[in-house]
Amino acid sequence: MARALLYLPEAASRALAARQIAGRPLTVRALVAAVRAGATTVGIPVSLRDPAVERALERLPAATGAVRWLDPTIGRGPDADSGEPWLLIPAPLVIDPGCLRALLDPAAPAGGAVLANSMAGPAPVILAPAALVTRLWPKLAVGEPIGLDLARHLDAARTEPRQAPGLLVVVRDEAGLVEAEQALYRRVGTGWDTGVDRFLHRRCSRWITRVLVRTPATPNLVSLASLAVGSAAIWCFWRATPASAAWGIAFYALASILDHSDGELARLTYQESRFGAHLDWAIDTIIHAGVVLGMGLTAGGPVALAVGIAAAGGVTASAWFARILPHEIEVGEAVGGALEDMGNRDFFYLLLLAFVLFRWTATGLLLPLALLVALGSQAYWVSCVSRIRRSRAAGARS
Repeated sequence: MARALLYLPEAASRALAARQIAGRPLTVRALVAAVRAGATTVGIPVSLRDPAVERALERLPAATGAVRWLDPTIGRGPDADSGEPWLLIPAPLVIDPGCLRALLDPAAPAGGAVLANSMAGPAPVILAPAALVTRLWPKLAVGEPIGLDLARHLDAARTEPRQAPGLLVVVRDEAGLVEAEQALYRRVGTGWDTGVDRFLHRRCSRWITRVLVRTPATPNLVSLASLAVGSAAIWCFWRATPASAAWGIAFYALASILDHSDGELARLTYQESRFGAHLDWAIDTIIHAGVVLGMGLTAGGPVALAVGIAAAGGVTASAWFARILPHEIEVGEAVGGALEDMGNRDFFYLLLLAFVLFRWTATGLLLPLALLVALGSQAYWVSCVSRIRRSRAAGARS
């Protein structure tokens, strides 16, 4: 069971810990990092308790349950004889939970462990022996700066330095606030972002997110806004004229930007939820299925309509398999190559551009294009199933 304490390194740290970046106070960011790293109890000096922190904690019941406000007039310090170490985390800090987990596993030696990239300044991140926490408790409880005390401990004790890749920014001044916020926004993307996502959607969505984090807007409201704009895109592609098809791409791009912004808002403000993830997936699938069905309708005739329905069904099935079984679908295997390319947003934009071009210049090619979408979407989920079955068969033989 991990225990953590937020501490103030310097005299200016209290005011900095109360500052907000990307919509949340630094105190709350340090707290959430500790909880997500595995801390079941997080002690915080009561001097850091203010209305902004209270409001943020109201939205974070899981983190609130771990908080122990350190009132120096109530209670005693920790028992040094228990032998359990404490995570000492600077309150004005932005850090990846993975960095803190590196201090917890494997177990530290008697002198504790410290993140190597935090040792140079006056605000080290330490897994400290219980005896050190007991000795510093009077200062920790009232929120006095202990940066110099920890520096002396590191010089005297055999504290093990540990390397941990990831975000770690200790905020010591206004420049540090800017650096920490910029670092957060640089990392709002996901591992499956495509080229269009990185060079178009993320560049636009970050500006929207910077505004939204300062408002009461929730990620689910942004998702619904994406659905509204995406519905406009679907309407533009149904029995499209050349002009409405062009507008459809613009609306689709805006819906995609909002789709990125809702995830950014959720991650930056700790409003992730299972319902939000399901809602985001459902909206994304509705928009893509509606657009390809509209492409079939525009091609005209019962055959084209059937092709459009098949394409919409294939898009939905592919999205379903990609969501519920991602661990069994590997890029470069049976679902790789051209099929993998057809499943990403970059290729979808190429299809939309081709649709607009053909609607302007060669309407006879609209049906073959819709047929290509239908075949590709069906082939993708069928290949997913084939890959899963082969993987399970290989596992059974081994």
